[in-house]
Formats: sequence, structure tokens, C-alpha cells
Amino acid sequence: MGKIGHFGNIEFYVKAQKGKPKAQSFDGMKWDTSINVEEHKRQKKKPLLEITGKNCDEISMNIYFFAQLGVNPWKKLLQLRKYNLGGKVYPLKIGSRRIGSYKWIIVKVSNDLKTFYKNGKVTSVMASVTFKEYPYKKGSAKKKKVVKKKKKSQTKAGSKGSSGTSKKKNKKGYIAYVVKKGDTLWALAKKYYKSGVKYTRIYNANKTKAKGFHVISNPDKIMPGWKIKIPL
Repeated sequence: MGKIGHFGNIEFYVKAQKGKPKAQSFDGMKWDTSINVEEHKRQKKKPLLEITGKNCDEISMNIYFFAQLGVNPWKKLLQLRKYNLGGKVYPLKIGSRRIGSYKWIIVKVSNDLKTFYKNGKVTSVMASVTFKEYPYKKGSAKKKKVVKKKKKSQTKAGSKGSSGTSKKKNKKGYIAYVVKKGDTLWALAKKYYKSGVKYTRIYNANKTKAKGFHVISNPDKIMPGWKIKIPL
């Protein structure tokens, strides 16, 4: 038997050294994944859910250090503390498998000092450790800056070349849109205003009769082929 995994210089293993067992292992590993969801209430109907983002994954486990199994518990306890307070970031590996797409950081360590020698030297420790995903790649910040600069230059060039068309749209104050199969006011608001909550802007613009446009009497029901206004 041998290496089970590692995080930085902290190894998990079970082996024999000079005929004596030596072990540093863990149990109770949990891997949590979650997202952020915003709830939009509707009258007499179930609420609509909007996914607003992802959370960083978390992994928790109990790591055991026993003096009788050839490990210095106090030294390992201080090493975990150093990793935590120093914000050390490393890949987490179990066996030959790297866990997750990113590196991890220790956000919390809770040490249970279980047994001591008569001289006060600790002989066994159970460390409850919480790791958090650290989604950062070297050079990504520089790349983002370059992309932003390119976008700015493109928008400036685009505004010069298409100033005539934008003025025409602003004079009308709306876009004439033909409803397609699967469309909803919520989806259209998300497409044009970046937020489904603003569907009322489209609904209010189409509540009254207008030449060449369909009247929307129920915001939850629009049909393919209808021509409606999307306010700018």
C-alpha cells in the first residue's frame, strides 16, 4: 500500500517503514457544488427562477495524524495552519485523479487534539479541513484587459459607421419583432435588456392597439407570428 493523495506537501498515505506501519489519511470527504438562484414571484402562479451565477465548489474532510503511526501531529497541525493563514493554493489529488478543474485553497481548519503524553506532547489530532475552489488562471487578468480594449475600439469604429441606423431606431423608440416558436416575454426581456424581470416594458408597450402590431392581453401568452414592439 502507498500514496492515497496529496495537497501541496501534505500527503495522504498508508505504508510500512522498517516493518512498522506509517499512516496519514482522511475520511468523511464531502464535495459541495451550488448555484445562485433568484426567485421572481407571480400572482396566483408558481415563481419563476433565474440562475444568477455559480458558487465556488467546497470540499470538506477529516485528516488524521497519529504519533503511534509514525507522524508528528503537532508539526502537521502547524503546517495546515500555515497553509490556511498563508492562503496557499495547490491542486488537490486523490489517487492519480486531480479533483476539479481548478486549484484549491484551505478556508477553514478546526483541530481536535484528542490525546496527549504525560509531558503534554500531543499524540493524535483530527483536523476538519474545508477547501474552496480557487478559479484563477495565470495571465487571465491580462487577457481580459486586452479583450476590453479591443471591444472599446470596435464599438467606437462601429458607432462611427452605423450612426445613421442607430438614429433611425432611436426616433422610432422600438424594434418591430415577429414572435417565434418558444418565445416568452421573459426570454425576450432577458435578450434585449439582460434581465427577465423587465418583461413588463414589452407588455406595457403592446397593451393598446397600434397599426400593424398585435395586442398582448396576457403577458404569459404570446403566439408565433405576432408582430410586437420591443421598446429601446
